[in-house]
Amino acid sequence: MRGGNPVGLLILIVMAVCFAILLKRTSFGWHVFSIGGNEKAAKLSGVKVDRVKILVYIISGVCAAMVGIIASSQLAASHPATGESWEMNAIAAAVLGGTSMAGGIGTIGGTIVGAFVIGVINDGMVMCGVSEFWQMVIKGLVIVLAVIIDQFQRNLQAKMALRARNENK
Repeated sequence: MRGGNPVGLLILIVMAVCFAILLKRTSFGWHVFSIGGNEKAAKLSGVKVDRVKILVYIISGVCAAMVGIIASSQLAASHPATGESWEMNAIAAAVLGGTSMAGGIGTIGGTIVGAFVIGVINDGMVMCGVSEFWQMVIKGLVIVLAVIIDQFQRNLQAKMALRARNENK
């Protein structure tokens, strides 16, 4: 943040809005979700799975490059180890935001809320003087708990759908 202009934050907000629109309002976004939910079914439905996956990897690479540029500009330097443990935060933010580890479910808004929650947890642990090792352990436990809750919710939805189907017969 130079001169009071949060350029990095503005870029991330614009990217989040663009990706939210891309995922929810375009056929490409629905294809991404369908591949995440069931790749074989998506392929049988006519989705060009390989093409969509390549585009998703390209978008992922561009996003990683943008984050690298923003981080380098804020630090006024760069180092290959910068952001070495950020993947744990990214996974935790996505899972806490409601993205299913099984695929096919998730929103950009939920991931942003998850990122805020992870940020608050991280800041709280730093202020309490928790060591880096235990911070990673706690974040791992948060991810495991979120995955357990997600699985429980999926199983409950499947049982309710089965019950409703049996009642309609």
